[in-house]
Amino acid sequence: MNILIITKHFYPYNRIASFRINSFAKYFHEAGHSVTVVTEGECDETALWNGCEVYYIKDPMMTPAYLLKQIQLNKKWTPRRVVRALEARIFLKGPCIWRAKAYKKIEELFQRNDFDVVLSSFGPLTPHALVMKLLKRGYKFFWVADMRDEMSKHPVYSKIYAKRLSFYERKILEKADLVLSVSKPLIDDFKTMCSHERFLEVRNGYDYEECHEVNFQSQFTMGYIGRFYGMAIPDNLFNAFSELIEEGRLPENSRIKIVGNHRHVDVPGRISSNVIQCKAVPHEEAIRISTTEVDTLVMVHSSGRKGVYSGKLFDYLATNKPILALYDPNDVVAPLLAETKAGFIVDDADKEGIKNMIMKCYQIWKNKEVLPRDWDKIKQYSRRNQVQILLDYLSANYRGKNS
Repeated sequence: MNILIITKHFYPYNRIASFRINSFAKYFHEAGHSVTVVTEGECDETALWNGCEVYYIKDPMMTPAYLLKQIQLNKKWTPRRVVRALEARIFLKGPCIWRAKAYKKIEELFQRNDFDVVLSSFGPLTPHALVMKLLKRGYKFFWVADMRDEMSKHPVYSKIYAKRLSFYERKILEKADLVLSVSKPLIDDFKTMCSHERFLEVRNGYDYEECHEVNFQSQFTMGYIGRFYGMAIPDNLFNAFSELIEEGRLPENSRIKIVGNHRHVDVPGRISSNVIQCKAVPHEEAIRISTTEVDTLVMVHSSGRKGVYSGKLFDYLATNKPILALYDPNDVVAPLLAETKAGFIVDDADKEGIKNMIMKCYQIWKNKEVLPRDWDKIKQYSRRNQVQILLDYLSANYRGKNS
């Protein structure tokens, strides 16, 4: 098959959304398909990546590198960001100049190629909007709409913005030949907004060799790799950790290592020297830190939002380090940790429970124990195997554009 991927997130950008689409492109190509990607870039150029032809389209108003630099410098309202914010509020379909340039390139590609499948990714809305424009112009193909997480029901959106977005959401759900999301609860919610069953659960995953070797730090070290965002706030983790040190249950030199967070977090003064905050690193380096520089890997997510695994969970799975998830025990993370035997879960609101779980992880470190992970179950969460779920579906259900 000839496959076109339209996305705002792709290599080389260091974010979970990019890693997901990277894996689609990479493993589509490895399965023998021809893959073309249209995405955002720092300049207008064409490149070959893992056998895929990638067309990078520059947005003259604001490139991803510019935006990241402003975030790192904590500059919220530069003139260009003001214009972009206004544009986002007026035009839900995304940046006008980039969208026009991307559509022009996509039409050029359709003149040269007969694409069988087009995969677009949310967010933002732009890639899906470009596909709907193609359909309106009469192009024929099998459309895979990757929603990933929620769309209009994402908790970060205001009620007005969510209502406007839901108008497009319902159109996408009805027109797409297949809709992807990362968990069953999210898919079940999408199903309430349409009249079909054309959904497929394709989770995020890890894309490196499983690490069976385990090393222990000279001092007990918990690690959080990535940003704190949305409902992920480490206040209860910090308070529990601080109390354990005050009570003498944890050694004074125990540490929490945070890598890649741009968001301000309030670290209690009592443990300010115990919390080490490091700047963002490339994904490969983040994996190395996870496997060699910490003893327990932490996830944080307050109860309320269902169906969220967090991309870091799957990277954590293959490290052979205990995972401590401060998550809703009745949500999707709990059964996954139970089946893989990779860690423990406790409600983020349960401070005493958090303290008990930290001590459990501390004892594992102290006794130099290794959890009896179920590696066969873990392997199903490699990105290769998750993409294979989609490939198998297409093999069984795609019958050509005219069928």
